[in-house]
Amino acid sequence: MRKIVLSAIVASSLAIVGMQAAPYKIDVSHSAINFKIGHMVVANVNGNFAKFSGNVDIDPKAKTLTKLDGEIDITSINTRDEERDGHLLGDAYFDAGTYPKGMLKATKITKAKNGIRVEADLTLRGVTKKVIFTGELKGPAQHPMLKKEIFGLTLQATINRKDFNIGKDTSGATMGESVDISINLELHPQ
Repeated sequence: MRKIVLSAIVASSLAIVGMQAAPYKIDVSHSAINFKIGHMVVANVNGNFAKFSGNVDIDPKAKTLTKLDGEIDITSINTRDEERDGHLLGDAYFDAGTYPKGMLKATKITKAKNGIRVEADLTLRGVTKKVIFTGELKGPAQHPMLKKEIFGLTLQATINRKDFNIGKDTSGATMGESVDISINLELHPQ
């Protein structure tokens, strides 16, 4: 009998801990997935993906991120140059006809000295690599119209495009190999 009571207490305690995190939805109109890459050694090209979605869980009491999964629509790339965007969607770069989606799945989320550290599996062009993002979970703040507490999530990482077979035959002088990624999300409770 004692074992049954202890098991019930432990099980209910674990259920309570698991219920502290809650799902949040991305307010796409106040969010962005941006990137920056070197061009001709002397300049940078900035771009973004206009279409993306994801699942985010936050423990609002502890103010901690507990889950992050996302998907980007590769065909929504925008570098403010239609010809370049079309070129980037082609076989030599993103090959969007074969790989129309990019995926991000956090595998470990920890506190860092000045914010958070997110280890994630990033999949681009059918290749999955471990990427380390650093950033900050801001909030909560009271949304004046929704009358709910919202959060902001900012994450940054640098990847090598060649690790994902993106433009593998393009020289680093023409197009930089390092790509800075910036994720900025406004998150509302579901």
